[in-house]
Amino acid sequence: MNRMITGITYTFVVVLAILWIFPIFLVLMNSTKSLVDFTNGTIWSWPKSFHFFQNVKDALVVGGILKYLKNSFSYGVIGAFASIFIAAIAAYGLVFLRLKGSFYWFLLIYSGTIFPFQMYLVPLFKGYQIFGIYDSFVGMCLFYTAICIPFCVFLLRNFMTTISREYVEAAQMDGFTTFDIFLKIIVPFIKPPVSVLFLFQFTFIWNDLVFGLILTRSESIRPIMTGLAAMQGIYFSTGVTTLMSAIVITSIPTILLFIFLQKNFIKGMQVTVKA
Repeated sequence: MNRMITGITYTFVVVLAILWIFPIFLVLMNSTKSLVDFTNGTIWSWPKSFHFFQNVKDALVVGGILKYLKNSFSYGVIGAFASIFIAAIAAYGLVFLRLKGSFYWFLLIYSGTIFPFQMYLVPLFKGYQIFGIYDSFVGMCLFYTAICIPFCVFLLRNFMTTISREYVEAAQMDGFTTFDIFLKIIVPFIKPPVSVLFLFQFTFIWNDLVFGLILTRSESIRPIMTGLAAMQGIYFSTGVTTLMSAIVITSIPTILLFIFLQKNFIKGMQVTVKA
């Protein structure tokens, strides 16, 4: 009976994996075709010639996605790093500094994740225009940092509650300052969950489309997903293979980031679940 259940489970997982990978395979296959091959065939037909690198060149040079890639990479790194750093300090204060009403402060910060993000669109748009940061690099970095903070505080606070207070008390007796305790005692403990958060928040920022459309209008500021949306309107009928290759390029940074953080990511997921 157990073997039957195990077999059914594995079969179900394999089928889900195939269904998940199949669209990715189609995109990869069609990104290697020339426009003539794609036009004369179907999305299911095998490519007659290999034009992937030419398609990539067209996407970078003609489509101009390189500037969008640079923008999203900057937003992802700055937004994820800044939000995690601010959230780590906030979580440290909530857990170890015994702030008055710390639980209510935590609820106030975490309330930023309760409401749908779309409800922020109109106030953000008007506020950015009033303060003169609409369609600016600084404005986008500020937004991505702020919107990532609540979830980071939630996860880091929960994890820090599992750290024994004796470490902090011993460091205080040794004359460590509050910030020294944070840097030298707490930070080494939170490296695994920080890796998980950085991957999650970078991926969220990288894949954002709605706020990139609303808060930007110039090509020098727009993130990659907004650039792909613009390419879809221009190249959908005249350069589908170029669009496909652009999609492939867009997926590479997050894949590389996961591979680079894989060890800490797995460890971080384990400690996060336990917390």
